[in-house]
Amino acid sequence: MESRITTSNRDLEGFSNSDARHLIAEVFYAELQFITGEDLLDKTVVMTHGMNSRVNSQDIIELQKEEVYKDGQLRERLILNLARNGFYHQLPEFMFHPISLSSPGMSNKEVVEAIRENRKKAEKAIHFFSPFDTMMFHDSVRIFERQLSLFERPSENVIIKNVTSLFFSKTAPLTVDERYKMFLCLLKVEHYKENLSALEELLSVVCAIDAKIRYVYHYEENLPYISLGDCMLGVDSGLDGQLLCELDDVEVNLCFHDTIKESVLKKQIETVKYVLSFFLISSRDIKIIYTVTTNTELVLGQNYLGYDTNL
Repeated sequence: MESRITTSNRDLEGFSNSDARHLIAEVFYAELQFITGEDLLDKTVVMTHGMNSRVNSQDIIELQKEEVYKDGQLRERLILNLARNGFYHQLPEFMFHPISLSSPGMSNKEVVEAIRENRKKAEKAIHFFSPFDTMMFHDSVRIFERQLSLFERPSENVIIKNVTSLFFSKTAPLTVDERYKMFLCLLKVEHYKENLSALEELLSVVCAIDAKIRYVYHYEENLPYISLGDCMLGVDSGLDGQLLCELDDVEVNLCFHDTIKESVLKKQIETVKYVLSFFLISSRDIKIIYTVTTNTELVLGQNYLGYDTNL
C-alpha cells in the first residue's frame, strides 16, 4: 500500500521561485543538480500539462517535493510540472475522448458532469504516459549536460578528437592539445589569413613558439635561359642574373632564450611550416631561421671544446 505525504523544502522552494524558473526545463534541472550536488533524475517524475498561453511561454509550472511511503520506508521524489506537450498531447484526441461531449437531449447538469468526466480521463491519460515523458526528459537533460561538458577536457573528448581528425591528418606534427587549439583558431581563419602579427600570436598560443614573421623578397636565380651564342633572339633568349618576383616570401625567425637540441629545432620548424600553411598563400616560400639570445661566447679557460663551447 502506498500513501503520499507532501513536504515543504525551503531550498527547493526558494530555487523554484527564483529567476531560474524562467529557464527551460533542461537548463533549470541541470542547475538544480549542480546546486544540490546530487543526481536527482532517478527520483524525478515529469508531468506535462500541454502548451498554455497563460504561463507566458514559461516552461516550468511548479516543482513539488513528495515523500512516498512504500514497503515500510519513506522515499523522496520530485514532481516537475511542465507547460509543454507530452505523449498524450501528441496523440489524436479521439483515442481518449468522444468526438462530442454533449447530445441533443442532455441537460446543463449532464453537460457539466460530462466535462468533468472528460477532464478525469485526460488526467488519467497524462499519468499513464508520465513514465514515457519522464524518460524523454531524462535523456534531454543528459544531452544538455553533455553539451556543457563538451569543452571541459577537450584532449580527452572523443567527439572533439573525431572532429579535429577531419582537419588534421594523423601525420600532422601537432599534439592533441595543439590540434584542439588549432581547430578553434580555424574558426577565425579570415582574421589570421596573411596577418603576420596575428600569426605570431597564434604560434605562441597554439604551439608555445616565440617567433617573428616578416615578408622578404623572392629572387629567382635559376633562369631557364641558355648562354649567349647558343640562343635565338625572340625564341629562347633572356636576361641573365637575379629576377625579383612579384610575390614575396615569408621569413620566420624562431627566438630561443637558451641553447636547443637539433631534434627539437627540426620538430619546431616542421610544426611552424604546417601551421602557417593554413593561413598563407601556398605559392609563398616559408624560410625558417632562428636566434639564441643567451650568451654563447667562447671564454678561454672556462669552456671545454666539444662539450659546452659554441663556435
